[in-house]
Amino acid sequence: MGQSITFLRDLYMVIDNASVPGLIAFINNYKACGVDLFETYAKGLDEDSNAVKNAILNRNISNGPIEGINNKIKLIRRTRYGRAKIELTNALAVLSSVKSASAVS
Repeated sequence: MGQSITFLRDLYMVIDNASVPGLIAFINNYKACGVDLFETYAKGLDEDSNAVKNAILNRNISNGPIEGINNKIKLIRRTRYGRAKIELTNALAVLSSVKSASAVS
């Protein structure tokens, strides 16, 4: 239990401080720590290190609005499946995304 708390505290410190050297140290410490779950997590961070570094350094950038539009389009497709031709479904998707984009602005 104590090692889990240490792992989480170390991870929190790396993210909270937006420290790339801290991230590298974290990965190196936990890649061979002897706990399979921690090693797997650290190896995954190492494999995606560029994406993780960008996420730590650029916290103010989010793809949330785009994901929201994608979810609305998927919802329209599911509700209209089998009831409307593709043209009507596409028109509904475009209208929905226009409403969403104006709400975000």
